[in-house]
Amino acid sequence: MRDAREIAPQALMPEPDPIPGWRVLGSLWSAERFVVRIPKRWNGRLAVVGTPAQRSEFACDLLFSDPLLARGYAYVCGNKGQGDGSVLLERGAWFEVDGVRVPRFLLPDGRGVSFWQHAPGHTIERWHEEFLAIARTAQEILTTICGRPPEHTYAIGLSNGGYQVRRAVEESDLFTAALTWNAVLWTPEHNVLRQLPEAVEAMEAAAPERLKALGFPPDVRGISGGSLYEKNLMMYWRVTAWLHAMHIDPQTSLAYRDVADPAPAEAWNERIGAWRFDRSARIAQRVARFANTGRIRCPLVELASEYDHLISPAVHFVPYRRMVEAAGKGELYRGEMIARAQHVDRWCDDPEYPGMALGYPRVMAALDELFAMA
Repeated sequence: MRDAREIAPQALMPEPDPIPGWRVLGSLWSAERFVVRIPKRWNGRLAVVGTPAQRSEFACDLLFSDPLLARGYAYVCGNKGQGDGSVLLERGAWFEVDGVRVPRFLLPDGRGVSFWQHAPGHTIERWHEEFLAIARTAQEILTTICGRPPEHTYAIGLSNGGYQVRRAVEESDLFTAALTWNAVLWTPEHNVLRQLPEAVEAMEAAAPERLKALGFPPDVRGISGGSLYEKNLMMYWRVTAWLHAMHIDPQTSLAYRDVADPAPAEAWNERIGAWRFDRSARIAQRVARFANTGRIRCPLVELASEYDHLISPAVHFVPYRRMVEAAGKGELYRGEMIARAQHVDRWCDDPEYPGMALGYPRVMAALDELFAMA
């Protein structure tokens, strides 16, 4: 439930009464986990939900599982094959996967955080593989329990779960329609690693004016004098830049088995602002292997938050719309900006920033509109 709470509005509560039906927990391979839920009053439809960040198969329980089950939809979500996602470590402790020490992102208090994404073989390519695998598995489970496969299957995702959705509808005909919310774009030209390290560098140089040229939305000042740029720097930018850069960089990557020692990645802890995407041609080559194409195969609705300072619309939303149009698929696509919303609605509850708005109500309304199309 912690995973689900961290990304949901404070007012969003679990369903007061359990929804009768079936729950299936499973694993398709080592470190992969998924959950399938089927309401007793199943409407014949299935929602396949991507997982944001380094979160678990339960991360979207409040945002999507509860309301979809109440509407009669079956639900499946996985963990992208990333075990427990992240592990908080005491000072001096290590996290190991299959006997291999995983790099630590060191916190100011001396503790560290390690990520399954850095473990050998845990590459981003597997996220797409896992999403399609849980979709097919859920269809089989529905056939077994309910005696028939789903009539319609939908793909839904937030953040990197939205990236999973984009890749799925670009590569598969399994889906009737799809919706993303603040979806991450991965191409050699547009990605978090071309933006976040430079944002860190700008903030450390006390030069936030540079961020506009990097594609970030304007800053917002808090009641007590802080700012959303500062909040994102501390909470998101440093660790996200380090996580993905160390995952892909051939000089630091345990995931791609370039190195077996966590030290090269840990050496970037305090200087991730100096890291650059073009430092090795192999970085772009790797991203190209799991890059979005825009060649969508079903209707896709995308929602982006105006004040998303992590997955900024100028880098992740606008370019993807252009990719879809360039691929000749514009008639299948609809995009919409949610005014005054942030990357996750949990932040919109912060009393320091009363001018921010929830995105979730518009997301659910858009989902209902999408479902009504088929």
